[in-house]
Order: sequence, then structure tokens, then C-alpha cells
Amino acid sequence: MQKAPVLASGIIVVLLLSTFTGFVNPAFSQSSDEKGPYVDQVTFIWRDDENLALEEVRAGDFDLYFFRIPLEAADDAKNDPRLNVYDRTAGSQGLFVNPAPSRDGSTLNPFQFREARYALNYLIDREFVVNEILKGYGSPLVDPFGVYSPEYLNVIDIVESFGFRYNPALAESMISKVMISAGAVKEDNKWMYNGNPVAVKILIRQDDAPRKSMGELISSELEKIGFTVQKEYGDLNKANSVVYGSDPQDLQWHIYTEGFAGTAVFVRYNPIIPAQMYGPWLSRMPGALNPAYWNYKNATLDEVTQRIALFNFTSEEERNELVREAVKMGIQESVRIFVAQKTDPFVASSKIDGLVNDFGAGITSKYSLLNARPTDGSNSLDIGVKQIHQGSWNTIAGLQDTYSKDIYYSVVDLDTFRDPYTGEIIPFRTEWTDISTEGPLGTLDVPADAQMWDPTSQQWKPRGEGVKAISKVTFRPLYSNWHHGIPMDISDMMYADYFSTEWGTDLGAGDLTVDPEYTPQVSESLKLAKGTRYVAPDKIEVYVDIWHYDEKEIADSGTFFPVEPWEIMAASERLVTAGKLTYSRSEEAVRGVGWYDPIVPAHTEMIKQELQKMKSENFVPPALRDVVTVKDAIRRYDASIKWIEDHDNAVIGNGAFYLDSVNLAGGTMTIKAFRDQSYPFEVGHWSKYEAPRLADISRIDVPQSIAIGQPTTMAVDVEVAGQPSSDATVSYFVSDKDGNVVARGEAAPGVAGRFKIELTAEETSKLSPGPNQLRIFASSTEALRPDITTNTILATISATNNDNNPATNGQTSNNNNNPTLPPQQPSGCLIATAAFGSELTPQVQYLRNFRDHYILSTVSGSAFMNTFNSIYYSFSPQVADYEREQPWLQATVKAGLYPLFGILTAAERAHFVANGGEAGALASGAVASALIGAVYLWPAAVSTQLQRRFGTVTKISLVVLSLAVAFTVAGIIIAGSVQLLMASTALFVISLASISAMAAGRLVRVAYSKLSTGRY
Repeated sequence: MQKAPVLASGIIVVLLLSTFTGFVNPAFSQSSDEKGPYVDQVTFIWRDDENLALEEVRAGDFDLYFFRIPLEAADDAKNDPRLNVYDRTAGSQGLFVNPAPSRDGSTLNPFQFREARYALNYLIDREFVVNEILKGYGSPLVDPFGVYSPEYLNVIDIVESFGFRYNPALAESMISKVMISAGAVKEDNKWMYNGNPVAVKILIRQDDAPRKSMGELISSELEKIGFTVQKEYGDLNKANSVVYGSDPQDLQWHIYTEGFAGTAVFVRYNPIIPAQMYGPWLSRMPGALNPAYWNYKNATLDEVTQRIALFNFTSEEERNELVREAVKMGIQESVRIFVAQKTDPFVASSKIDGLVNDFGAGITSKYSLLNARPTDGSNSLDIGVKQIHQGSWNTIAGLQDTYSKDIYYSVVDLDTFRDPYTGEIIPFRTEWTDISTEGPLGTLDVPADAQMWDPTSQQWKPRGEGVKAISKVTFRPLYSNWHHGIPMDISDMMYADYFSTEWGTDLGAGDLTVDPEYTPQVSESLKLAKGTRYVAPDKIEVYVDIWHYDEKEIADSGTFFPVEPWEIMAASERLVTAGKLTYSRSEEAVRGVGWYDPIVPAHTEMIKQELQKMKSENFVPPALRDVVTVKDAIRRYDASIKWIEDHDNAVIGNGAFYLDSVNLAGGTMTIKAFRDQSYPFEVGHWSKYEAPRLADISRIDVPQSIAIGQPTTMAVDVEVAGQPSSDATVSYFVSDKDGNVVARGEAAPGVAGRFKIELTAEETSKLSPGPNQLRIFASSTEALRPDITTNTILATISATNNDNNPATNGQTSNNNNNPTLPPQQPSGCLIATAAFGSELTPQVQYLRNFRDHYILSTVSGSAFMNTFNSIYYSFSPQVADYEREQPWLQATVKAGLYPLFGILTAAERAHFVANGGEAGALASGAVASALIGAVYLWPAAVSTQLQRRFGTVTKISLVVLSLAVAFTVAGIIIAGSVQLLMASTALFVISLASISAMAAGRLVRVAYSKLSTGRY
């Protein structure tokens, strides 16, 4: 939609975009002054079967597929020379929960109670969703940002403090209390209310396999605790009707398996995500603010998220605290529950160069299409898409699904976009000539001739004397011709200005220019608009009550740029106010008329007929009567009518491509290059964005143990684009055993990429005895996607600490004499990673998960890993490097690792039976060691020489095992005995593995002997 001259722009545009990126390498066949993209044509072809789409890319029928490929096929795809696989940190999947009470009280919605909604966080197994359903391609998600967002470092301690873990017993207990209080009873393990089963209706997305599996998972969990679950399957069109387009109090749904592309948006300071995900005022919560429906309300969340969205803060610290508060309240309310952030593998032909893997949009970014260069000489692309059309393309309250946006934003340009690797605002179709501010507390004068549209009198009115504003933005629009050939001009700018004010203002009963979804989004931001001066056709001043510590954000709030000609906007406006169409899907259900869509043939014909009517009336909109003549208006009407007749759609944009044809029935759309010389950007204009300069944590030096209450130092080595560099930011977070962040900060940069972390005595005094967690985030200044490592640090209580704790008496001592472990390797399972091809594969993720959750979570396990790592990392990097160069070795190692997964599954079960903790660690370690010895080491124990000493070796091993168990228990009790635990746990594992290997070897020899002699 048109970007209004106030923060309405930021709200609407961030909601619509998945993040814009840059492009282009000028080394292609076109002349250097040619405008637009490299290719002449792109055809989008519907292919909802991901396996079939993958094969079509392999066969060369498709050049790209604009959806993830099947997760189980990703490994093979990465090894196929015909393909390039691009991993994208994608959107989220989660649960959207209906909090509406029953209309008459005859039935019970358990989720009308916040406690029951909150309990779902313990009923859904996020780790299972990531590791099993997503095959390791993702990460557990609790907040709306995710670990790779620039915002995550601000909320990490809030997120960690909730400590959500799969705990169905706790969930059932919480829900039972709510149900009993509400008057429900449980009969034969079924919840009953007023003599009827308590039903939970869950709408499951069947067109998205991971969400389908997640829906079935939560359905099963709900059934186990006594609910009668009614599963209904559908796609986004059904969700638009049942979930987003119905009255929540009708209880057509209780839970929906929701997906949000918006959580993948890579934005430096994201003003809208908290409101979009949690704030009722933005029309994205149950009821969508439709006055005919029951609506979820939360005044506190509205206030906090509005302050974030409308820049109502006076410092970066205050703004960050607002974000933290919003996330905390949103999680507590649990109307929208996040489960997992996906890592989606996208695929393209290896014959396509120049794709931009944007940190937000991935290769579906519009600038991938601008930069794509077929190496076979072709000037066209064929792209498979999961859905060709799942929602309206209208720019007011449409374009709410990623499928539509991936195509639409190829044919339009906005005033600004965001750097694909930093998430910062960059001017695009505007040139900022001046950004002035007196904020956060001062003001500047608004010129008396600055104007604003007055919806009451239906005219532009000067602001007059005495009006103040906090900031002023002066900019120059970068005009071009519209796709139908008419030049953009000041009339398009003024109509965009008018529309946001007219439709963002609710004058009460009888006001026809109100939409229940659009109007609330814009109305709050209009309060910050103080006036606009159209100084010249190509010079505009905007005055706003907005301040931000980053002036680029001020500029983004003050600039605007239309995405369609004013005559198309005016035609749709006339149709909507006449009651023939609606702008929003919720209003569609209330009025019973169509949700305006400029690519639907019936709606396109209505737009055409309205334009013809406007021409016959010599119609000029009231907002343009001083700048547009009847002759100018008719020229535009004729051009738009001809466009619709030629292209059978009413999408007339201003971008590097134009929408040439739409065949919804046939499942195809075609866009073509707009080679008009008025377009401002030549081929190759944004080539600097073709590859990001990422940071990588190459080495971490941490003490073997940290004395509680004593200062300590750690070091981190960072590379940027493969070279040691201090041109990065390294943030660290230290958490205790309960997940509470006890220390955080930024590491101090040194020379050659070495950063120093210094923990004070006061900070280490907050550590838990035993294992604690150190998380490090490193990002370069040019690419803010972080490299992340999670490390375990052992904290010990020494006699000196007990007698003379610096945290209480003010004394400090130097902890630098603590022995240091060999550098921790952030890449983790190096040999397994080399075998399976990527650390993101489910097999490697499973190994990491076992290590992190079953070994490193305990004192004994952490001590063993210290010993193991000192040996493993002394040779594994060299082995992994050699393995990557030898396919036969990769295949051999891969095959050899598969029994290990079964062994670890058995160890997990032992951990569960022993009720976790140190006992669980010892139980799982015993099972794993014994089975590893029996499966992998028995060949070494088959030898006659060893078997002759079977009794002696076994006795010695049993003695060593007994001592190891005793010393391990002692080491656990004596929290400071790290060295003792390192030795005892290593002996525990070796002795058990030896005993089982000897036993297995004996069994093999006995079996062989019987077989060879014919005795059974």
C-alpha cells in the first residue's frame, strides 16, 4: 500500500515485507546503461508437491523453487552438482489460541483462561518438533524474534527465565485446576461440562507437512489429558475463513497451527513485531478489531506495543525495556505461542548465478530476481511456487501471505528497503536531502503553509501558525513511469497522503471510509503527523512527532512512495464505499461481499468498469482537484483501462518487473522486465549485496573451572570472511543451572580478532556450583547474523571461597592461574558433520542435542566432556578435513555412526528412568558405554590372547569400575573436585566399555565355535 507520510508507513510496510535485499553483478550480456534486472522474463508455476518440484529443478524444468524442499531430501540435494541449496532462517510455526468465552455459557472453552493457554507451553515438545518433525532444520522458539534476530540479544534473559521444557504432567496439573474451578469434571479420563465432553477444535494446516505433524502432535497431547479433540484440516484459504474471518466467540476453532513469515524479517530495530504478534490494536489478534465480533483485549499490551511502534521513547535503553516488557507479557498471555523457528533449505539450479540469500527473505528476496544470471545464456527464469494465489493482492489489507508477497514485491518499489545483512533502513525510491530533529524532548516549528487532509471538510487545510513537531524529513521522490506508461508525479504522492489520513480516521456512524483492520493500524500513527509541504514536484517536507536514536528510522517514518497509480486506488475506493467490495477479509465475512483482489478476474473487471464510469463522469478526486485536470484524469483512466484489457489484471506497479499475465486456473503468473529508461536503477546497481561478510567464532579459551566469587577471564577468536578480524561485536551471556542469566556484556576487542571476556567476582558469585552455560554471539559490522556457540563452564566452591568470599568482603584475587582447557571447538561434532555434510542435518543436531541436554547438563557429564574434548579435538579437525575430501570415507563413517543413534536412544531412556539429574547422567552413561563397547569394540576383544585373560581383565575392569563409581559420587558431592571427576568419569566409561567388549567378544567366540563344530 502507499506509504503514508507518518509512521503508518512503517507499520504497514513492515507487516507486508519479508525484508528487501540488494543485488547485481554487472558482468552480463546487457549493456551497462540498461535498466532493471538481468533476465527479461520470470514465470511462476504452481507446484505444491515439493518432491516433484525438486525433481523439476534437477531436470532443468525449473530454475528455482520458491519454497523449502522436503527436509529429508536436503542432504542428497546438497551433494547433487546440478543443484545449489540455500539454507534460510525462515519464519515460525506455532499455535494460535482462541481466548473467547462461550457465547451462552453452555459450553466451555478451556483456553478462555490464561493459565490453560500458558500450560500449552509445557504440553508441546519444542525439542521434538525441531529434531523429529523439522529433522533438525530449525531451533526451539519461545519469543517472536528468534536467536538470529538483531533483537534477540535484548530479550534473551527474558526468554531463558521462562525455562519452558516439555512437561505434560505439569501442563495437565495446571489445566486441571482451571477446569475444576470452571465447573468441569473428569469422568473416565474425559473432561465433561454440563454433561457433555469438553471439545477442542484444532484447525491443522494440511498443506504444510511440518505444521500438519505438529497439529497431530498437540492433538494427541490434548487427548491424553482428557479433551475430546476435533481435528479439521485445511489450507490458508480455510484459515482465512475459519480463524481470521469468523467471530472467535462462535468457537469454530480453539487452536490453529499458525505459521508466520514475519518472524523471519531481519530488521535492526523491529518496531512492529511485538505489536503484530501480541498487540490487539494492530488487528492481528482474535476478532481483528471487527466491531461485529468478540475481540481479545489487553490495554497494557496495546500501550507498550504502540510505544514501540510509534517511537514513543526517549532513549535506546527505554525502547529496549519496552520490547522486553512486551515479549514477557505476550508469552504470559499465550494467545500466540511460538514453537519453532525453521531453517528451510531452498534449491536452485547450479546454472543460476547471482542469487542473494537475504538473512530474512532468503533467495525469495526480490533482489535475487534482479540479480539472477543464467549461465547458459537464457534470458528467462521458470520458478516453481508452493501456492500461486492464497489471499488478496490488495495493498490496503491484503498481501498477508508469503506466497503473494514473494511475487508482488517484484513488481513494485517502496521508498525504503532494508540492508539484507544488517537490517538497517536504506533509501530506495527516495533520496533523503535533510533529516532534522529536536528530539527526544525538543520541538521545531512547522511552517504555516504545511498542510494535512481534513476528512470532515474533505479538503487540504494549512496547519497555520504555532504548530510544533519533533522532526522534519526532506526528501526527493525518485519518479519513473508507471508500468502503463503514465509518469509518476505529485498527484500520486498526494493521493497516498490523502488515503492514509482519510481511511485512518474514523468519524463515527456513517463514515464509509473505515476498515476494521486497516483503520486501527493507521489511526494511532496519524496522531504523530504534523503536516506536509509539497515544496516542489520533486521536493517534499514531512513534519512528525517522532524521534529515534538512529536517524535512518526517522527518515523511514517521514518518507512515503506510492505503489500504484492514484486512479486505481480511487476506483477501488469507490467500489468499497459503495459496498461492492471490502479491503479486509474480516469485513468480507461481515458484509458478504468480495475481499478486493486486483488479480481476480471478476474484481479486475469491476475496476475496469469503475474506471470507465469515472471517465464518463469526468471524475477528479476531491484530494486532487487543485493538481489534476479532467484531461489528465481521463488520460490516466484510458491508460489503466487499456492495461487491464491487455494484461487481465489491475496491478500497475513501479518496479523493475511488471505483471504481464495471470492464469489462476492454470496456476501460472508471468512478470517481465520493465526496460523503461525512466526507471532509476541500471542493471548491476546493488551488486555489493551479492555476498555477506559473516563473522565466525574460530576458537574459545575458557578456564577448566571457575572459582565462585573470584574474577576470571576468557578469550574468543573471531574471523570475518575467513580472516582474523576485530571488526565485529561479540556478546556473551552466562546462565546458571536454572537458566537465569547472571552475567552479560560485550567482549572487549583486541588485536587480530581476539576478544576478551572478563567476569567480575560479583558476577561469578551468582554462578551455580557445577555446570553453567556460556553463550557467545559474534557478528560482523557488515552482517549482523551471528555465529552462536553454547559452552559449559564449571563453577566450583573452594575452601578459600567459603572462608573469605570476595563477594561479601570486597577482596579479589586473580583466577588466571586456573588451568585452561584446549580451545573449545564451536563447530561441535566435526567428524559427524563432515560425514553428513552439514551441522544442520538432523543426525548432527541429534548428537548435539544429546550432548547438550543429557551430558553437559550435569557436573559429572561436563567433567567427562572436558576430558573427552581434550582428546577428541586433538585429532578430529584433521580427520574431518581429510574425510571431506574422501567420499568413500564419508560413506563409511556415516554408516558406522547409525548404530550410535540407537545406542543414544537407549541411553536417553535410561536417563528418563533414572529421573534425570546426576543419577540420570550416570545411568545413561553406563548404558551408552556398555553398548558402545559391545557394538564397536568387540573385534578388538576377540583375540585369543585377550580371551585367555578374560577373567583377569574382567576382574580388573570391575575393580576400576567400582572405584570410578565411588570417586564419581564423591566428586559430585564435593562440588569443587573437577579434576577428580574428570579422571573418575573417564575411568567409568573406559572400564564399562572394556567389560562389555570383552563379554561381546566372548559371545562371538562361543557362537563361532558352535557354528564351526555344527553344534547349535
